Order: sequence, then structure tokens, then C-alpha cells
Amino acid sequence: MKKVFVLIVVASVCGAALRAQNKEDAFEAFKRQMNAQEEMFGEQRERDFEEFKARYYSAFEEFKKSYLRYLEDDVKVLDLMSSDDGLRIEPARLAPAPVAAADAGAQRKILVDRIAAVPSMTPEELLPVLSSQKDTLDRMREAAQVMEEIVADMNTVAVEENDTPVEVRTEVVLEPYDPEYFTSLPDVDELTVRTEEKQSPVEQEVKAEPAGSSSDEKAEQQAPAQEAAAPELSVPHGKPTEYVRISSPFGTRVHPITRKKHTHKGIDMAAPKMTPIYATADGVVTFSGRNGGYGNFVKLNHRNGYKTAYAHMHKIAVNKGADVRKGDLIGYVGTTGSSTGNHLHYEVYYQDKLIDPATTL
Repeated sequence: MKKVFVLIVVASVCGAALRAQNKEDAFEAFKRQMNAQEEMFGEQRERDFEEFKARYYSAFEEFKKSYLRYLEDDVKVLDLMSSDDGLRIEPARLAPAPVAAADAGAQRKILVDRIAAVPSMTPEELLPVLSSQKDTLDRMREAAQVMEEIVADMNTVAVEENDTPVEVRTEVVLEPYDPEYFTSLPDVDELTVRTEEKQSPVEQEVKAEPAGSSSDEKAEQQAPAQEAAAPELSVPHGKPTEYVRISSPFGTRVHPITRKKHTHKGIDMAAPKMTPIYATADGVVTFSGRNGGYGNFVKLNHRNGYKTAYAHMHKIAVNKGADVRKGDLIGYVGTTGSSTGNHLHYEVYYQDKLIDPATTL
């Protein structure tokens, strides 16, 4: 019996030792497996990081190209609006100087300096503003996605009235619009668009006449009244279109991506497509046509130091060289060029000084 008991004890001890060895071996195997998985996970994260980094860098190069085009378009418009159009303006015909918000020449220098700096822009200088994530991979993933979305917006395709696709870019890259703008506009199909025969907002101010006047009396009074009011009618004032609201005001703001100051030279008036646009003062059409990121564009020279610009039209209703009166139809609201939605971009200049158009409405 003693021998049997001893054998049992020995067997138990050996079994316990073997089980302990097996447990240790299993634990070591588990550790090796976990280490291998962690190494594989780390390698995968590195590959993912490099993939997102490559995507971000590629999108960033496209961003620089589009950003450069945007700045160049701005310079072209400043040059166009600063031109005297070959019209000689007598000093006596100059309108009283308004309060200027900025100097066009100074703004041009800022844009030219910005253009010169674009080639030296680096992807790293944009990364910090794209995410608050501490995880480098998560930040790079978000950076790639954000930059790709920006580039996609900058190179969208619009369809014009003749159904011809035209490559355009969206100003949302440099001019963030209020997102409510797009959801608050009336449905175009349900909107009753005013025809040319109906009075414009500015016509209502010009054509108001006393009740009860006969046609003969109106004819007699018309010529002297117009002649007397001519200087006033050449000063831009009144609404150029019936807008839902101003979606982007005049002024300087810091762009959330580039972190650089940018001046919005006019105001954006959100309105449904095909809403009529009217001249805000008497003048002559000195530009009518496509103008880069400004889309369908009209410039009016009011022959008294004032000039006004109307951009992103769906359709232009006047030709270059045409004389227009305050309240005349010059086009229709659209979203051509660098535009995120139907609106009128409206600018006012006086002797190459930028005026806040909101002060003239």
C-alpha cells in the first residue's frame, strides 16, 4: 500500500508540475500571439497613416491650384473694376465721395502677395486646424477627408441653360456660406418669378408719381424731372434684386482652412434661380460675359466715379456698350462660376475704392 500511495503522490506532483508547465507554455504562447497581433496592428496603422498622408498631400496640391485660380480671378476683377473703361469723366460730374471701406489698390497688393506665397505653402501648416484629435492616424484620416471634400467642392460641375457642362469652382473654400442659406430658399418651381414688365425694387423709387396725373401731364413733367434727377440716378442705391437674405456680407474674415485674411469685396444676396436683377443706377455696360470664377458677369460704369458689378448670373440680359437706366433689367440670378448656390454677388466701387454695398441698399 505504501508503494501505491507513493506512486500516487509522485504522479500527482508530476501532474501538477506538468499542468503548471503547460499553463506557462500556454501563457507564453498567448503573449507571443498578442505581441504579434500588436505588431501587425501597428504596422497596419503605419500603412493607413501613410495612405491618408498620401491622399492628403495629393488633395493639398489640387487645393493649391484651385486656391491660386481663385486669387487670380480676384485680381482680374479688381483690375477690371479699377479700369476707367476708356470713359472720360469730367470733374464736375463726379458724385460726392461716399465712405470708402477699403482701397482697391491695397487689396490688389494683398492678393498679389498671397499669389506669390502659394507655391511655398506646405501641407503641414494646414493640418493643425483640421482636427482636435490627439491620435495622429485619426487626425491624418480627417485631414485627408476634409481636404478631398474641399477639392471636390472646388471642382464641381454645373449645367447651364443649354445643358452644356461647365467646370466651375465653389467659393465655399474661401468664403464659408451660412448652411441655412441652402435650406431656406423657396423652391424655384413653386416661385412665381416676376417678369420684365413688373416693376423692380429700384424702379418703384424712380417711377413713383402723384395719383390722378394725366398722361399729358406725365409727358410734360417727365423730361425736366429726369434731367433734374440725373445726378442722383447715377448714384447706386436700392436693391439690385429681391433677395431672401444676405448670405455673405462685405468685409474681412479669416478663412478657417488657410487661416489667412480675405476680403469679401461685395455682398451675396441669396435668391432663387431666375430672380430678375436690375441696375441700381444709370450707366453704361462696359463688360458683359463670362468672367472666370465670377461666372456670368456685368460691369456698369455710372460715369460719375461709381461702378457696380453683378456676378454669378444664370443669364445676362444686356450687351456691352448698352446704356441702362436705374431699374432696367440686366440679368437673372444664378450660380455660374465659383458659387455654392443661387445668389447675386454685388460690388460697388467709387474711384477705385471698395464700398460696402449694404450701405447703398
